[in-house]
Amino acid sequence: MMHIYRPLMKWMQVKGRTDMKIVAVIPARYGSSRFPGKPLADIAGKTMIERIYGQVANCPHIDDVLVATDNREIFDAAKGFGAHSVMTSPDCPSGSDRVAEAVSGMDVDGVVNIQGDQVILDKVALMELVDQLRQGCPMVTIATAMPGDEMNDPNSVKVVIGINGFALYFSRSPIPYVRNPGHSSLLKHIGIYGFSRETLYNYTNLEPSPLEKTESLEQLRALESGIPIKVIVAHGEFFEINTPQDRERLLKTWQD
Repeated sequence: MMHIYRPLMKWMQVKGRTDMKIVAVIPARYGSSRFPGKPLADIAGKTMIERIYGQVANCPHIDDVLVATDNREIFDAAKGFGAHSVMTSPDCPSGSDRVAEAVSGMDVDGVVNIQGDQVILDKVALMELVDQLRQGCPMVTIATAMPGDEMNDPNSVKVVIGINGFALYFSRSPIPYVRNPGHSSLLKHIGIYGFSRETLYNYTNLEPSPLEKTESLEQLRALESGIPIKVIVAHGEFFEINTPQDRERLLKTWQD
């Protein structure tokens, strides 16, 4: 039987804390099937991992930024541009597991998982995510308006949220089905997560859930297990590089 995590609802009454220590972790894996070694790919004179690190390090609401990797070359490159870098196991089953391993033993209250290929991100939305952690939300993520040409792309994850701002479901399929237009926004999920320390460790100790395995979306494990996920709807720009073609498209945009 799958273990169910039943979070205490006391977080709903928690007042905002300014003394919380929030750490951002950028998991950077070398072995990508679509773009091997992409954290070290050159993006207009800097490696991808350096560009991501620089944006996150400039967020005033985050106290420290770590690069978590299973690769010595990435580790050395991160150290070379001044990042706090840690080596993690090559056997981590997911980015969240790598993040949890990276902060194990650290004195932190909240952890933000920044995808290692998110080369452009909306810093305002990132600050809002951190603010929600300080308000006591156990888990927070980000969404943005769904580009029309990505609606049917299974690599573009969709999310629907309730009127309280919490996620109802994530899917690779188009959701919601628009029978009557004009009543809700179509949202694309951006894979940036904030966790309270307790939630991160509880979450990564849960067994993969049925819907998670069906859709291959690890955030469904949280919903199936009763962990509420607050969704920040961002209005700024995001750009994720998954393939060499994505890199070329970004560079062409910058040249134009």
